Amino acid sequence: MRLFSFQIRNFRSIVDTGECKLSEVDNIVVLAGQNESGKTAILEALDYFRNGPSEKFLKFQMRIGSAFTEVICKFTLENNDAKLLGKSENEYKDIVDKLIGLKISFIRRYEKNPTTSITATEETNEIINNVLQEEFEFLCDENGDKKPVERQEQESNLSEEDSSLKLEKLRNQIIENIIKLIPAFSLYSDFSDLLPSEISVTNLNNNNAVKDFQKVFSVDLLELSKISDPRNRSIRIREVEEVASDDFNRSWSQTISSLKKEEKKYSYSLEIENGEPKKIIFMIVGNDGNPLYLEQKSLGFRWFSAFHLRLRALMEEEKQEEKNGFILLIDEPAQNLHEIAQKDVKRILEETSKTGIQIIYSTHNPNLIGIENNELTRIRLISNEEKTGTKIENITQYISRKNRGNMETLSPIRVAMGLINIHSIFDSNQYNIVVEGITDHYYLSAFREMLQKDERLKFIPACGVENVVHLVSVLLGWGCNYKAVFDDDPQQGRKVYNDLKKYFYEENDQIAHKNIYKIKNANGIEDVFSKEDFKKLVILRDRKNSEKQKENSIIVKESGKEMYARLFLEKVEKGEITRDSFSDETIEKVEEIFSWLYSEFLVD
Repeated sequence: MRLFSFQIRNFRSIVDTGECKLSEVDNIVVLAGQNESGKTAILEALDYFRNGPSEKFLKFQMRIGSAFTEVICKFTLENNDAKLLGKSENEYKDIVDKLIGLKISFIRRYEKNPTTSITATEETNEIINNVLQEEFEFLCDENGDKKPVERQEQESNLSEEDSSLKLEKLRNQIIENIIKLIPAFSLYSDFSDLLPSEISVTNLNNNNAVKDFQKVFSVDLLELSKISDPRNRSIRIREVEEVASDDFNRSWSQTISSLKKEEKKYSYSLEIENGEPKKIIFMIVGNDGNPLYLEQKSLGFRWFSAFHLRLRALMEEEKQEEKNGFILLIDEPAQNLHEIAQKDVKRILEETSKTGIQIIYSTHNPNLIGIENNELTRIRLISNEEKTGTKIENITQYISRKNRGNMETLSPIRVAMGLINIHSIFDSNQYNIVVEGITDHYYLSAFREMLQKDERLKFIPACGVENVVHLVSVLLGWGCNYKAVFDDDPQQGRKVYNDLKKYFYEENDQIAHKNIYKIKNANGIEDVFSKEDFKKLVILRDRKNSEKQKENSIIVKESGKEMYARLFLEKVEKGEITRDSFSDETIEKVEEIFSWLYSEFLVD
């Protein structure tokens, strides 16, 4: 089952979040917001839904003055669920198949009864009733076995009341079995399960980190300790150390200053201490060759090693057959890590999500937010206002809400986009031009300098068509001057134009054209160059026979789009390429872009 959305009412700072839909692009949702906005409350509420009220629920989690607390989670039933559900409902395979793809919701409500459990919502009851009525009606024989019969036969043998009771009983049975398929939710406020410095072999199964280590690296430490031949034991230990070290070093990117590129950064060291009972000793060895217990490493290193091992274990578990999903909730990961390690954490989270695990994590750290490709679609902005409590919205929803309060909620997004370093963007005297990608930024910035255009023109890359709407939302929300320049690529360029027209300009082309410029006859920014200029100033070679009929933008796409653009900008900045280097054909096309910008921005 896949979590599709959730809604939280009366939990800590939350009054009513409204329905929050998860990203449908991948398995990650980022709850981004400032401190005290309610990010932790959201994660705790989701944990409450699946695992029930904690000991601190009444005192700390149920909203003060509220008569009830409830969390509704909506799931999509997937194909694998049909196999699992079919084991319980194998008499009704057709009914089970009809449920696949449907979105069904469940609720946990805390009111007067402290033992409330997860139940189906009225909406779910109605959905399943409709499926049952469409497919079958059932009779029960004397032994209680259910048998499908034709509707006409059912009506002739059962009263309407009996028929209704049979349907209700079957519906309840199906719901009961679906509830068993709801994925496990696991909330992590910290990752503190470290491999111990030493542990008796009799306690191996009582230590979570050791169990994870054995699972991830396919080793039975008890059996390893039983190998009597010293040589064989040593060989097996080295194999485990090698695999574990390589796995960790792939995830930890921080370099050691004296380390050569081909050398390992860290190595696991395992020892077996003979005695009664035997003990396993875990250590980590740095480049200096000195082994240390994990407890002796820095706080950040300890957190990362525990985080890495736990998520690798979850990935292994998810690979097992007949899993019905897993929801990983993480509150403010990577707080004690430096920038490079924070990016490592984000990469591990993304790797984990690709196994099918859904991840919801809170952060106000720009390194964990991400702005490339479809990453902005993961973001849910968390804001907290006195009257309405905590709200969860995507960027566009937040910007468009009239009573949103101050715009500081956008600060983590603004920093992640790099806008914090471009202070002039938030200067009302500057002119901001959104472009699709970094290559557009390089070329247009180079042309601005080369043609001595107004320095207040700033080209801001959205880093992908998926991010354009979100970036424009941020700029508009901050009251920035904004226009956009895109190529006329039939797929991406026109899609961006249509999206902006839909969300911001009421589907009105006339208004949209005042804010968006489409470069004519250009499927990429490189197509503003004449073929001759492109040859001598960008790719610096003759076209191959296979390239003679291709557009400039196609050629660089196949051989290094960003590299060519960056080198072009560098040569312009050094004065190696000037206006005189170009043909009139190229200059005319570039001037059209700047003429439009001057006109719409009213540049003197």
